Amino acid sequence: MVFETYLISLNDSISSTEVEHILKTLTSLGGNVNMVVKRSIIASFDSAHLDIIRKKTGVKLVGGINFKGRKVRKIVKRES
Repeated sequence: MVFETYLISLNDSISSTEVEHILKTLTSLGGNVNMVVKRSIIASFDSAHLDIIRKKTGVKLVGGINFKGRKVRKIVKRES
């Protein structure tokens, strides 16, 4: 039982009501929704509830992510 951050990838054919149902489930389990973008959700919740989220309709993948204070590299494209 560890509070971790997860990336939840959703199916392309998911409806907005199914997304709302997943978000309500996350918050009812005591989780925090950090970001929702297109077909992905970044949320923090207890790892004991991982199977509950994985079994939801419309969920394609649930994987743990770790930021650990890393900086994002700046990529510069040089034009010739």
